[in-house]
Amino acid sequence: MNAPVDIAAPCQTKALVEIRGQQATTTSLAIADGCKLAHKQVLAMVRKYRSEFDELGQLAFETRVVSAHGAGQSTEIAILNEDQATYAITLFRNSPIVRRFKLALVKAFRKALNEIGRLYANPPRQDIIKAKRAAHNPMMAALIEIREDEGKATDARQFMCENRLCNWVITGRFEKLDESSLSNADAVLLEHVRDRNRALILAGLDYQDRKARLMAFATRTRAKLLTCGSERAA
Repeated sequence: MNAPVDIAAPCQTKALVEIRGQQATTTSLAIADGCKLAHKQVLAMVRKYRSEFDELGQLAFETRVVSAHGAGQSTEIAILNEDQATYAITLFRNSPIVRRFKLALVKAFRKALNEIGRLYANPPRQDIIKAKRAAHNPMMAALIEIREDEGKATDARQFMCENRLCNWVITGRFEKLDESSLSNADAVLLEHVRDRNRALILAGLDYQDRKARLMAFATRTRAKLLTCGSERAA
């Protein structure tokens, strides 16, 4: 079982929404905390309407040690998928507390599902990042080769300029890039931009010419990637 991933919990439980494999889930305990209800009340409601919950996915239960007044206590909790959680909160009176919790739960599930999409992309995220990184060294080697032919030395400053040029094409900012902030699509695009920049360097184009050509290339390639993604989803 995957470890829980904390997703912006406004309640006392460790996480409002947890990621388990490729599924986002919450618990009866998280719902009870968020709605300021006794957990036994929420659990009783889940059991009362179990047949309805089972229509939205097989209902699961776990026993966890929950801290209570400084001591650990074993407590049975229900594990709910997004549909089950949505159904559960419709069974409560729509007080201001419950209404705010509903909003927090929707946001937490959305964030968790985005994270699942990032972690389990096709190809997997780690392969995308690996390919993006692999495009870096050939680009730097091309820069060194061309500058050596011109009798110029290449140092960290030139490497930084080329990296930040490619980052600017993707993000619009000439600065160091945190790869964890890249979507999968932008990581793929950065790989292509680095490959194209390598080719342009070897072709002898100067910095300003490459800058304009890389931006045009990225615009075309982004449109192609979006089209391919739409066709796969259809």
